[in-house]
Amino acid sequence: MVSLFNALNISSNALTVNESAISVVSHNVANMNTEGYSKQKVNLATRNIAGAIGDSTEAQVRANGGVMIANIMRYNNSYLNNYYRDQLSVLKGYEAELEGLGDLADVFNDLEGTGITAALENFYKAINNLNEYPASSTARVNFIESAKTLTANLNSKSAQLKELTSKALGDGESRELLETSKIYNAYSVFNDKLEELAEVNKALQITQTGTLQANNLLDQRDMILNDIAQSVDINIEENPQNGSVTLYIGGQEIVKGAEVVGELSIQTAKEFCQSQNPPISYPDEWVTAEGKPREAAVISIVSRSNDGTITPIVADANSIIRGGSLGGLLHSTDTDIDGMNPGKAMDALNSVAVTIANLFNKLNTDEDAYCINPNDTTKLMKTNPDNYIFGNLVPKLDPNTNQQVIDPVTGDPVYELEKITAANISVNSNLLTDKGIWNIACAHFDNPNNLDPPPTFNENAIGNAQNVVLMLGTRNAKVAELGNMSVEDFYTGLLGKVAASGSNMDTLVETQTSVVDSIHNKILSNNSVDINEELVDLVKYQTAYSAAAKVFTTCNSCLDTLMALGG
Repeated sequence: MVSLFNALNISSNALTVNESAISVVSHNVANMNTEGYSKQKVNLATRNIAGAIGDSTEAQVRANGGVMIANIMRYNNSYLNNYYRDQLSVLKGYEAELEGLGDLADVFNDLEGTGITAALENFYKAINNLNEYPASSTARVNFIESAKTLTANLNSKSAQLKELTSKALGDGESRELLETSKIYNAYSVFNDKLEELAEVNKALQITQTGTLQANNLLDQRDMILNDIAQSVDINIEENPQNGSVTLYIGGQEIVKGAEVVGELSIQTAKEFCQSQNPPISYPDEWVTAEGKPREAAVISIVSRSNDGTITPIVADANSIIRGGSLGGLLHSTDTDIDGMNPGKAMDALNSVAVTIANLFNKLNTDEDAYCINPNDTTKLMKTNPDNYIFGNLVPKLDPNTNQQVIDPVTGDPVYELEKITAANISVNSNLLTDKGIWNIACAHFDNPNNLDPPPTFNENAIGNAQNVVLMLGTRNAKVAELGNMSVEDFYTGLLGKVAASGSNMDTLVETQTSVVDSIHNKILSNNSVDINEELVDLVKYQTAYSAAAKVFTTCNSCLDTLMALGG
Protein backbone atom coordinates (compact mmCIF):
# COMPACT_ATOMS: atom_id res chain seq x y z
CA MET A 1 0.00 0.00 0.00
CA VAL A 2 2.85 2.37 0.90
CA SER A 3 4.51 1.77 -2.47
CA LEU A 4 1.23 2.49 -4.21
CA PHE A 5 0.89 5.80 -2.42
CA ASN A 6 4.51 6.55 -3.29
CA ALA A 7 3.79 5.84 -6.97
CA LEU A 8 0.77 8.13 -6.84
CA ASN A 9 2.93 10.88 -5.37
CA ILE A 10 5.66 10.40 -7.97
CA SER A 11 3.23 10.44 -10.89
CA SER A 12 1.35 13.43 -9.45
CA ASN A 13 4.64 15.33 -9.10
CA ALA A 14 5.62 14.29 -12.63
CA LEU A 15 2.35 15.77 -13.92
CA THR A 16 3.13 19.07 -12.19
CA VAL A 17 6.75 19.17 -13.42
CA ASN A 18 5.89 18.38 -17.04
CA GLU A 19 3.01 20.84 -16.96
CA SER A 20 5.49 23.51 -15.82
CA ALA A 21 7.92 22.45 -18.54
CA ILE A 22 5.18 22.79 -21.15
CA SER A 23 4.47 26.28 -19.76
CA VAL A 24 8.12 27.24 -20.29
CA VAL A 25 7.92 25.99 -23.88
CA SER A 26 4.74 28.01 -24.36
CA HIS A 27 6.49 31.04 -22.86
CA ASN A 28 9.36 30.64 -25.35
CA VAL A 29 7.03 30.34 -28.32
CA ALA A 30 4.96 33.31 -27.18
CA ASN A 31 8.10 35.50 -26.94
CA MET A 32 9.95 34.27 -30.00
CA ASN A 33 9.52 37.73 -31.60
CA THR A 34 10.00 39.76 -28.43
CA GLU A 35 13.06 42.02 -28.65
CA GLY A 36 15.71 41.15 -26.09
CA TYR A 37 14.07 37.87 -25.06
CA SER A 38 16.45 35.00 -24.25
CA LYS A 39 15.33 31.43 -24.76
CA GLN A 40 14.75 29.45 -21.57
CA LYS A 41 15.02 25.73 -20.96
CA VAL A 42 13.87 23.53 -18.09
CA ASN A 43 16.61 21.44 -16.46
CA LEU A 44 15.20 18.38 -14.68
CA ALA A 45 16.72 16.44 -11.78
CA THR A 46 15.90 13.40 -9.66
CA ARG A 47 13.90 14.25 -6.57
CA ASN A 48 14.90 12.46 -3.35
CA ILE A 49 12.59 12.61 -0.35
CA ALA A 50 14.70 10.75 2.22
CA GLY A 51 18.18 10.84 3.70
CA ALA A 52 20.61 7.97 3.54
CA ILE A 53 19.17 5.13 1.49
CA GLY A 54 21.05 2.22 3.03
CA ASP A 55 21.04 -1.32 1.66
CA SER A 56 17.31 -1.95 1.75
CA THR A 57 15.72 -2.10 -1.70
CA GLU A 58 12.44 -1.06 -0.16
CA ALA A 59 14.08 1.98 1.47
CA GLN A 60 15.66 2.92 -1.87
CA VAL A 61 12.30 2.75 -3.61
CA ARG A 62 10.63 4.83 -0.95
CA ALA A 63 13.41 7.44 -1.14
CA ASN A 64 12.66 8.13 -4.81
CA GLY A 65 10.52 11.22 -5.21
CA GLY A 66 10.44 11.11 -8.98
CA VAL A 67 11.39 14.26 -10.88
CA MET A 68 11.79 17.93 -10.06
CA ILE A 69 12.77 21.15 -11.86
CA ALA A 70 16.39 21.86 -10.91
CA ASN A 71 16.28 25.30 -12.55
CA ILE A 72 15.15 27.13 -15.63
CA MET A 73 18.24 27.92 -17.66
CA ARG A 74 18.47 31.19 -19.61
CA TYR A 75 20.46 31.01 -22.83
CA ASN A 76 22.90 33.90 -22.56
CA ASN A 77 26.54 34.76 -23.21
CA SER A 78 27.84 37.48 -20.88
CA TYR A 79 31.03 37.99 -22.89
CA LEU A 80 29.11 38.59 -26.12
CA ASN A 81 26.68 40.93 -24.36
CA ASN A 82 29.49 43.07 -22.92
CA TYR A 83 31.35 43.09 -26.23
CA TYR A 84 28.14 44.09 -28.01
CA ARG A 85 27.61 47.01 -25.63
CA ASP A 86 31.19 48.21 -26.09
CA GLN A 87 30.88 48.18 -29.88
CA LEU A 88 27.39 49.67 -29.78
CA SER A 89 28.74 52.59 -27.75
CA VAL A 90 31.46 53.17 -30.36
CA LEU A 91 28.87 53.05 -33.16
CA LYS A 92 26.57 55.60 -31.52
CA GLY A 93 29.52 57.93 -31.03
CA TYR A 94 30.40 57.60 -34.72
CA GLU A 95 26.78 58.19 -35.74
CA ALA A 96 26.62 61.39 -33.67
CA GLU A 97 29.83 62.60 -35.33
CA LEU A 98 28.58 61.64 -38.80
CA GLU A 99 25.39 63.63 -38.31
CA GLY A 100 27.47 66.66 -37.35
CA LEU A 101 29.74 66.18 -40.37
CA GLY A 102 26.71 65.99 -42.65
CA ASP A 103 25.56 69.37 -41.34
CA LEU A 104 29.12 70.66 -41.70
CA ALA A 105 29.23 69.61 -45.35
CA ASP A 106 26.04 71.57 -45.95
CA VAL A 107 27.66 74.68 -44.45
CA PHE A 108 30.68 74.39 -46.75
CA ASN A 109 28.74 73.59 -49.89
CA ASP A 110 30.55 76.04 -52.20
CA LEU A 111 29.36 74.50 -55.44
CA GLU A 112 27.87 76.39 -58.37
CA GLY A 113 29.74 79.64 -57.80
CA THR A 114 28.56 80.28 -54.27
CA GLY A 115 30.19 80.79 -50.91
CA ILE A 116 33.67 81.89 -49.96
CA THR A 117 35.34 80.32 -53.03
CA ALA A 118 33.38 82.53 -55.39
CA ALA A 119 33.72 85.53 -53.06
CA LEU A 120 37.53 85.21 -53.06
CA GLU A 121 37.55 84.90 -56.85
CA ASN A 122 35.45 88.04 -57.27
CA PHE A 123 37.51 89.88 -54.65
CA TYR A 124 40.74 89.34 -56.58
CA LYS A 125 39.01 90.23 -59.84
CA ALA A 126 38.07 93.54 -58.24
CA ILE A 127 41.71 94.05 -57.14
CA ASN A 128 42.87 93.38 -60.69
CA ASN A 129 40.36 95.92 -61.99
CA LEU A 130 41.58 98.42 -59.39
CA ASN A 131 45.13 97.77 -60.54
CA GLU A 132 44.16 98.74 -64.08
CA TYR A 133 42.17 101.78 -63.00
CA PRO A 134 43.56 102.95 -59.64
CA ALA A 135 42.02 106.43 -59.98
CA SER A 136 38.55 105.12 -60.90
CA SER A 137 35.90 105.64 -58.24
CA THR A 138 33.90 102.83 -59.84
CA ALA A 139 36.82 100.40 -59.52
CA ARG A 140 37.23 101.43 -55.87
CA VAL A 141 33.54 100.97 -55.11
CA ASN A 142 33.63 97.54 -56.79
CA PHE A 143 36.63 96.57 -54.65
CA ILE A 144 34.85 97.62 -51.47
CA GLU A 145 31.66 95.82 -52.48
CA SER A 146 33.58 92.62 -53.25
CA ALA A 147 35.33 92.93 -49.86
CA LYS A 148 31.93 93.36 -48.20
CA THR A 149 30.66 90.23 -49.98
CA LEU A 150 33.73 88.28 -48.84
CA THR A 151 33.36 89.35 -45.21
CA ALA A 152 29.61 88.66 -45.32
CA ASN A 153 30.34 85.10 -46.48
CA LEU A 154 32.86 84.62 -43.69
CA ASN A 155 30.35 86.02 -41.18
CA SER A 156 27.62 83.73 -42.51
CA LYS A 157 29.78 80.61 -42.43
CA SER A 158 30.86 81.45 -38.89
CA ALA A 159 27.25 81.95 -37.80
CA GLN A 160 26.26 78.62 -39.34
CA LEU A 161 29.11 76.84 -37.55
CA LYS A 162 28.10 78.48 -34.29
CA GLU A 163 24.54 77.28 -34.87
CA LEU A 164 25.80 73.72 -35.42
CA THR A 165 27.67 73.84 -32.13
CA SER A 166 24.67 75.39 -30.39
CA LYS A 167 22.38 72.69 -31.74
CA ALA A 168 24.70 70.02 -30.37
CA LEU A 169 25.95 71.60 -27.12
CA GLY A 170 24.40 75.02 -26.64
CA ASP A 171 26.44 78.19 -26.96
CA GLY A 172 28.40 77.84 -23.71
CA GLU A 173 26.46 80.60 -21.97
CA SER A 174 22.68 80.32 -22.39
CA ARG A 175 20.92 77.76 -20.20
CA GLU A 176 17.93 77.92 -22.52
CA LEU A 177 20.01 76.95 -25.55
CA LEU A 178 21.66 74.14 -23.59
CA GLU A 179 18.27 72.69 -22.63
CA THR A 180 17.18 72.60 -26.27
CA SER A 181 20.41 70.95 -27.46
CA LYS A 182 20.94 67.35 -28.53
CA ILE A 183 23.31 66.62 -25.66
CA TYR A 184 20.77 67.74 -23.05
CA ASN A 185 18.20 65.32 -24.43
CA ALA A 186 20.74 62.46 -24.45
CA TYR A 187 21.78 63.27 -20.89
CA SER A 188 18.16 63.28 -19.65
CA VAL A 189 17.44 59.88 -21.20
CA PHE A 190 20.60 58.49 -19.60
CA ASN A 191 19.63 59.51 -16.06
CA ASP A 192 16.15 58.00 -16.48
CA LYS A 193 17.73 54.67 -17.46
CA LEU A 194 19.81 54.65 -14.28
CA GLU A 195 16.66 54.61 -12.18
CA GLU A 196 15.25 51.78 -14.29
CA LEU A 197 18.42 49.74 -13.82
CA ALA A 198 18.35 50.24 -10.06
CA GLU A 199 14.72 49.05 -9.93
CA VAL A 200 15.55 45.89 -11.88
CA ASN A 201 18.59 45.25 -9.65
CA LYS A 202 16.34 45.55 -6.62
CA ALA A 203 13.88 43.02 -8.06
CA LEU A 204 16.72 40.61 -8.91
CA GLN A 205 18.03 40.74 -5.34
CA ILE A 206 14.74 39.46 -3.93
CA THR A 207 13.88 36.99 -6.71
CA GLN A 208 14.95 33.36 -6.65
CA THR A 209 17.52 32.69 -9.33
CA GLY A 210 16.88 30.13 -12.04
CA THR A 211 13.20 30.98 -12.31
CA LEU A 212 11.10 32.41 -15.10
CA GLN A 213 10.71 35.66 -13.18
CA ALA A 214 14.45 36.03 -12.58
CA ASN A 215 15.28 35.23 -16.21
CA ASN A 216 12.77 37.76 -17.49
CA LEU A 217 14.30 40.38 -15.17
CA LEU A 218 17.75 39.55 -16.55
CA ASP A 219 16.45 40.15 -20.07
CA GLN A 220 15.05 43.49 -18.92
CA ARG A 221 18.38 44.32 -17.27
CA ASP A 222 20.32 43.64 -20.47
CA MET A 223 17.94 45.77 -22.53
CA ILE A 224 18.44 48.70 -20.14
CA LEU A 225 22.22 48.25 -20.24
CA ASN A 226 22.10 48.28 -24.05
CA ASP A 227 20.13 51.54 -23.96
CA ILE A 228 22.64 53.07 -21.53
CA ALA A 229 25.56 51.96 -23.72
CA GLN A 230 24.05 53.89 -26.62
CA SER A 231 24.50 57.07 -24.57
CA VAL A 232 27.93 56.51 -23.04
CA ASP A 233 30.70 53.91 -22.79
CA ILE A 234 30.21 51.85 -19.62
CA ASN A 235 31.65 48.96 -17.64
CA ILE A 236 29.64 46.58 -15.48
CA GLU A 237 30.34 44.09 -12.75
CA GLU A 238 27.73 41.36 -12.30
CA ASN A 239 26.85 39.82 -8.96
CA PRO A 240 27.01 36.04 -9.63
CA GLN A 241 24.55 35.34 -6.81
CA ASN A 242 21.55 37.20 -8.20
CA GLY A 243 22.49 38.88 -11.51
CA SER A 244 22.30 42.48 -10.25
CA VAL A 245 25.05 44.72 -11.65
CA THR A 246 27.29 47.57 -10.59
CA LEU A 247 27.57 50.14 -13.38
CA TYR A 248 30.73 52.23 -13.90
CA ILE A 249 31.59 55.22 -16.08
CA GLY A 250 35.32 55.82 -16.34
CA GLY A 251 35.90 53.71 -13.22
CA GLN A 252 33.36 55.69 -11.19
CA GLU A 253 30.41 53.81 -9.63
CA ILE A 254 27.08 55.07 -10.92
CA VAL A 255 24.62 52.30 -9.98
CA LYS A 256 25.42 49.82 -7.22
CA GLY A 257 22.74 47.21 -6.72
CA ALA A 258 19.41 48.86 -5.98
CA GLU A 259 20.98 52.28 -5.41
CA VAL A 260 21.83 55.05 -7.87
CA VAL A 261 25.03 56.32 -6.24
CA GLY A 262 25.86 58.77 -9.02
CA GLU A 263 24.14 60.51 -11.89
CA LEU A 264 25.05 62.97 -14.59
CA SER A 265 24.61 66.71 -14.28
CA ILE A 266 25.10 69.16 -17.13
CA GLN A 267 26.02 72.84 -17.15
CA THR A 268 26.91 75.48 -19.66
CA ALA A 269 30.64 76.16 -19.76
CA LYS A 270 29.99 79.58 -18.23
CA GLU A 271 27.96 78.08 -15.34
CA PHE A 272 30.75 75.59 -14.68
CA CYS A 273 33.42 78.31 -14.69
CA GLN A 274 31.40 80.43 -12.25
CA SER A 275 30.89 77.44 -9.92
CA GLN A 276 34.62 76.87 -9.43
CA ASN A 277 36.47 78.04 -6.34
CA PRO A 278 37.89 80.47 -7.23
CA PRO A 279 35.69 81.18 -10.28
CA ILE A 280 37.22 80.84 -13.75
CA SER A 281 36.85 83.65 -16.26
CA TYR A 282 34.73 82.50 -19.20
CA PRO A 283 35.69 82.18 -22.01
CA ASP A 284 39.25 83.47 -21.46
CA GLU A 285 40.31 80.73 -19.04
CA TRP A 286 38.10 77.97 -20.44
CA VAL A 287 40.73 76.85 -22.94
CA THR A 288 43.08 73.97 -23.60
CA ALA A 289 46.81 74.13 -22.97
CA GLU A 290 47.14 75.33 -26.57
CA GLY A 291 44.67 78.14 -25.94
CA LYS A 292 41.84 76.54 -27.92
CA PRO A 293 38.23 76.84 -26.67
CA ARG A 294 36.95 73.82 -24.77
CA GLU A 295 33.49 72.26 -24.97
CA ALA A 296 30.44 74.52 -24.66
CA ALA A 297 28.83 72.11 -22.17
CA VAL A 298 30.29 70.40 -19.10
CA ILE A 299 29.04 67.07 -17.75
CA SER A 300 29.66 66.23 -14.11
CA ILE A 301 29.10 63.04 -12.12
CA VAL A 302 27.23 63.93 -8.93
CA SER A 303 25.47 62.27 -6.02
CA ARG A 304 22.06 63.36 -4.84
CA SER A 305 21.03 63.01 -1.18
CA ASN A 306 17.50 62.39 0.05
CA ASP A 307 16.99 66.10 0.73
CA GLY A 308 17.97 66.94 -2.87
CA THR A 309 21.48 68.18 -2.06
CA ILE A 310 23.83 67.61 -5.02
CA THR A 311 27.48 66.81 -4.33
CA PRO A 312 30.02 66.65 -7.19
CA ILE A 313 31.91 63.37 -7.47
CA VAL A 314 33.72 64.20 -10.72
CA ALA A 315 33.26 67.92 -11.38
CA ASP A 316 34.42 67.79 -15.01
CA ALA A 317 33.73 64.35 -16.48
CA ASN A 318 34.08 65.40 -20.12
CA SER A 319 37.44 63.71 -20.46
CA ILE A 320 36.17 60.30 -19.27
CA ILE A 321 33.07 60.27 -21.47
CA ARG A 322 34.31 59.31 -24.93
CA GLY A 323 31.80 56.86 -26.43
CA GLY A 324 28.10 56.73 -27.12
CA SER A 325 25.96 59.59 -28.37
CA LEU A 326 26.98 61.70 -25.35
CA GLY A 327 30.67 61.28 -26.14
CA GLY A 328 30.16 61.90 -29.86
CA LEU A 329 28.24 65.11 -29.19
CA LEU A 330 30.37 66.28 -26.28
CA HIS A 331 33.58 66.27 -28.29
CA SER A 332 32.12 67.52 -31.57
CA THR A 333 34.09 70.77 -31.25
CA ASP A 334 37.42 69.33 -30.06
CA THR A 335 40.29 70.85 -32.02
CA ASP A 336 42.88 68.18 -31.13
CA ILE A 337 41.33 65.31 -33.08
CA ASP A 338 42.08 63.85 -36.48
CA GLY A 339 39.73 64.71 -39.29
CA MET A 340 37.29 67.60 -39.21
CA ASN A 341 34.45 68.85 -37.03
CA PRO A 342 32.69 72.20 -36.45
CA GLY A 343 35.32 73.24 -33.89
CA LYS A 344 38.25 72.65 -36.23
CA ALA A 345 36.34 74.20 -39.14
CA MET A 346 35.75 77.33 -37.04
CA ASP A 347 39.48 77.45 -36.25
CA ALA A 348 40.31 77.21 -39.94
CA LEU A 349 37.75 79.83 -40.90
CA ASN A 350 39.10 82.21 -38.27
CA SER A 351 42.60 81.64 -39.68
CA VAL A 352 41.34 82.61 -43.15
CA ALA A 353 39.70 85.78 -41.80
CA VAL A 354 42.73 86.81 -39.74
CA THR A 355 45.14 86.17 -42.63
CA ILE A 356 43.09 88.21 -45.11
CA ALA A 357 42.82 91.06 -42.61
CA ASN A 358 46.53 90.97 -41.73
CA LEU A 359 47.72 90.86 -45.35
CA PHE A 360 45.61 93.77 -46.57
CA ASN A 361 45.75 95.88 -43.42
CA LYS A 362 49.54 95.73 -43.45
CA LEU A 363 49.73 96.83 -47.08
CA ASN A 364 47.22 99.64 -46.61
CA THR A 365 48.79 101.05 -43.43
CA ASP A 366 52.45 100.52 -44.32
CA GLU A 367 54.59 103.62 -43.82
CA ASP A 368 55.63 103.33 -47.49
CA ALA A 369 52.04 103.23 -48.77
CA TYR A 370 50.27 106.17 -50.38
CA CYS A 371 46.62 106.70 -51.21
CA ILE A 372 44.81 109.36 -53.24
CA ASN A 373 44.08 112.60 -51.41
CA PRO A 374 40.26 112.66 -51.07
CA ASN A 375 40.35 116.48 -51.12
CA ASP A 376 42.44 116.63 -54.29
CA THR A 377 42.25 113.42 -56.29
CA THR A 378 45.20 114.54 -58.45
CA LYS A 379 47.54 114.24 -55.47
CA LEU A 380 48.84 111.32 -53.43
CA MET A 381 49.04 111.36 -49.65
CA LYS A 382 50.58 109.10 -47.06
CA THR A 383 48.06 106.61 -45.68
CA ASN A 384 46.87 106.94 -42.13
CA PRO A 385 48.40 104.21 -39.85
CA ASP A 386 44.85 103.46 -38.64
CA ASN A 387 43.46 103.29 -42.17
CA TYR A 388 42.72 99.55 -42.14
CA ILE A 389 40.82 97.81 -44.92
CA PHE A 390 39.33 95.17 -42.59
CA GLY A 391 38.20 95.76 -39.02
CA ASN A 392 37.56 98.88 -36.97
CA LEU A 393 39.17 100.61 -34.02
CA VAL A 394 37.77 99.84 -30.58
CA PRO A 395 38.68 101.23 -27.14
CA LYS A 396 41.79 99.60 -25.68
CA LEU A 397 40.86 98.28 -22.22
CA ASP A 398 43.07 97.85 -19.19
CA PRO A 399 42.93 94.10 -18.36
CA ASN A 400 42.91 94.84 -14.63
CA THR A 401 40.27 97.59 -14.49
CA ASN A 402 38.42 96.90 -17.75
CA GLN A 403 38.52 100.67 -18.33
CA GLN A 404 39.71 102.39 -21.51
CA VAL A 405 43.44 103.13 -21.50
CA ILE A 406 44.41 106.81 -21.52
CA ASP A 407 47.62 107.95 -23.21
CA PRO A 408 49.78 109.30 -20.34
CA VAL A 409 51.40 111.91 -22.61
CA THR A 410 48.48 113.34 -24.57
CA GLY A 411 45.68 112.38 -22.20
CA ASP A 412 43.70 111.04 -25.15
CA PRO A 413 41.77 107.75 -25.08
CA VAL A 414 43.69 104.89 -26.73
CA TYR A 415 42.14 102.74 -29.45
CA GLU A 416 43.26 99.50 -31.09
CA LEU A 417 42.16 97.30 -33.97
CA GLU A 418 39.46 94.87 -32.87
CA LYS A 419 40.41 91.21 -32.64
CA ILE A 420 39.49 89.80 -36.04
CA THR A 421 37.53 86.55 -36.34
CA ALA A 422 35.39 85.08 -39.10
CA ALA A 423 32.37 86.12 -37.06
CA ASN A 424 33.16 89.86 -36.92
CA ILE A 425 35.42 90.62 -39.87
CA SER A 426 34.07 93.58 -41.81
CA VAL A 427 35.20 96.35 -44.12
CA ASN A 428 36.53 99.37 -42.21
CA SER A 429 33.73 101.88 -41.84
CA ASN A 430 36.15 104.65 -42.94
CA LEU A 431 36.11 103.19 -46.45
CA LEU A 432 32.33 103.18 -46.76
CA THR A 433 31.91 106.93 -47.28
CA ASP A 434 32.13 108.90 -50.52
CA LYS A 435 35.60 110.19 -49.62
CA GLY A 436 36.58 106.98 -47.86
CA ILE A 437 36.98 105.09 -51.14
CA TRP A 438 40.17 107.11 -51.85
CA ASN A 439 41.80 105.74 -48.67
CA ILE A 440 42.74 102.51 -50.45
CA ALA A 441 46.49 102.78 -50.96
CA CYS A 442 47.40 102.71 -54.63
CA ALA A 443 51.11 103.57 -54.51
CA HIS A 444 54.09 102.19 -52.62
CA PHE A 445 57.51 103.90 -52.43
CA ASP A 446 60.58 102.32 -50.85
CA ASN A 447 61.88 105.65 -49.58
CA PRO A 448 58.92 107.90 -48.77
CA ASN A 449 61.15 110.39 -46.89
CA ASN A 450 62.38 111.68 -50.25
CA LEU A 451 58.85 112.40 -51.41
CA ASP A 452 58.05 115.82 -50.09
CA PRO A 453 55.68 117.22 -51.14
CA PRO A 454 53.56 114.15 -52.01
CA PRO A 455 53.78 113.34 -55.71
CA THR A 456 51.15 114.18 -58.26
CA PHE A 457 48.98 111.21 -59.14
CA ASN A 458 49.90 109.65 -62.45
CA GLU A 459 48.83 106.11 -63.26
CA ASN A 460 51.66 105.57 -65.72
CA ALA A 461 54.27 107.14 -63.49
CA ILE A 462 53.34 104.90 -60.59
CA GLY A 463 53.88 101.82 -62.76
CA ASN A 464 55.16 98.81 -60.81
CA ALA A 465 55.24 100.84 -57.63
CA GLN A 466 51.49 100.46 -57.31
CA ASN A 467 50.43 99.17 -53.91
CA VAL A 468 47.54 97.36 -55.63
CA VAL A 469 50.11 95.14 -57.34
CA LEU A 470 51.26 94.03 -53.92
CA MET A 471 47.62 93.34 -53.01
CA LEU A 472 47.29 91.18 -56.11
CA GLY A 473 50.41 89.33 -55.02
CA THR A 474 48.70 88.20 -51.84
CA ARG A 475 46.68 85.77 -53.93
CA ASN A 476 49.71 83.50 -54.27
CA ALA A 477 51.44 84.46 -51.03
CA LYS A 478 52.45 81.48 -48.89
CA VAL A 479 51.42 82.22 -45.32
CA ALA A 480 53.15 80.43 -42.44
CA GLU A 481 50.00 80.52 -40.29
CA LEU A 482 48.17 78.65 -43.07
CA GLY A 483 50.77 75.92 -43.33
CA ASN A 484 52.71 77.80 -46.03
CA MET A 485 49.67 77.87 -48.31
CA SER A 486 47.86 80.73 -49.95
CA VAL A 487 44.46 81.77 -48.64
CA GLU A 488 42.63 80.20 -51.60
CA ASP A 489 44.63 76.95 -51.41
CA PHE A 490 44.06 76.75 -47.65
CA TYR A 491 40.32 77.24 -48.02
CA THR A 492 40.14 74.72 -50.87
CA GLY A 493 42.00 72.29 -48.62
CA LEU A 494 39.44 72.97 -45.87
CA LEU A 495 36.61 72.05 -48.24
CA GLY A 496 38.47 68.87 -49.14
CA LYS A 497 39.01 67.96 -45.51
CA VAL A 498 35.32 68.46 -44.73
CA ALA A 499 34.32 66.21 -47.63
CA ALA A 500 36.98 63.61 -46.79
CA SER A 501 36.06 63.55 -43.09
CA GLY A 502 32.41 62.98 -43.94
CA SER A 503 33.34 60.18 -46.32
CA ASN A 504 35.74 58.59 -43.82
CA MET A 505 33.22 58.79 -41.01
CA ASP A 506 30.55 57.29 -43.26
CA THR A 507 32.90 54.38 -43.90
CA LEU A 508 33.61 54.04 -40.17
CA VAL A 509 29.89 53.98 -39.40
CA GLU A 510 29.28 51.41 -42.11
CA THR A 511 32.13 49.21 -40.87
CA GLN A 512 31.13 49.57 -37.22
CA THR A 513 27.50 48.82 -38.07
CA SER A 514 28.66 45.56 -39.65
CA VAL A 515 30.63 44.73 -36.49
CA VAL A 516 27.65 45.47 -34.23
CA ASP A 517 25.25 43.54 -36.48
CA SER A 518 27.61 40.57 -36.56
CA ILE A 519 27.84 40.44 -32.76
CA HIS A 520 24.08 40.91 -32.47
CA ASN A 521 23.47 38.05 -34.89
CA LYS A 522 25.71 35.80 -32.80
CA ILE A 523 23.74 36.75 -29.71
CA LEU A 524 20.49 36.00 -31.53
CA SER A 525 21.74 32.63 -32.76
CA ASN A 526 22.60 31.77 -29.16
CA ASN A 527 19.60 33.28 -27.39
CA SER A 528 16.73 33.20 -29.87
CA VAL A 529 13.87 30.75 -29.80
CA ASP A 530 14.07 27.98 -32.39
CA ILE A 531 10.52 26.87 -33.15
CA ASN A 532 11.67 23.38 -34.23
CA GLU A 533 13.50 22.82 -30.94
CA GLU A 534 10.46 24.03 -29.02
CA LEU A 535 8.18 21.61 -30.91
CA VAL A 536 10.53 18.74 -30.06
CA ASP A 537 10.50 19.77 -26.38
CA LEU A 538 6.73 20.19 -26.46
CA VAL A 539 6.25 16.66 -27.79
CA LYS A 540 8.73 15.33 -25.22
CA TYR A 541 6.99 16.97 -22.27
CA GLN A 542 3.51 16.12 -23.57
CA THR A 543 4.52 12.46 -23.89
CA ALA A 544 5.96 12.47 -20.39
CA TYR A 545 2.81 14.17 -19.09
CA SER A 546 0.59 11.56 -20.75
CA ALA A 547 2.70 8.71 -19.39
CA ALA A 548 2.58 10.20 -15.88
CA ALA A 549 -1.18 10.60 -16.24
CA LYS A 550 -1.53 6.92 -17.14
CA VAL A 551 0.60 5.91 -14.16
CA PHE A 552 -1.49 8.10 -11.90
CA THR A 553 -4.74 6.70 -13.33
CA THR A 554 -3.52 3.09 -12.98
CA CYS A 555 -2.34 3.63 -9.41
CA ASN A 556 -5.56 5.34 -8.52
CA SER A 557 -7.57 2.45 -10.03
CA CYS A 558 -5.51 -0.07 -8.09
CA LEU A 559 -6.07 1.89 -4.92
CA ASP A 560 -9.81 1.97 -5.53
CA THR A 561 -9.81 -1.78 -6.06
CA LEU A 562 -7.82 -2.38 -2.89
CA MET A 563 -10.09 -0.13 -0.93
CA ALA A 564 -13.13 -2.00 -2.29
CA LEU A 565 -11.63 -5.35 -1.38
CA GLY A 566 -10.79 -4.08 2.05
CA GLY A 567 -14.39 -2.86 2.49
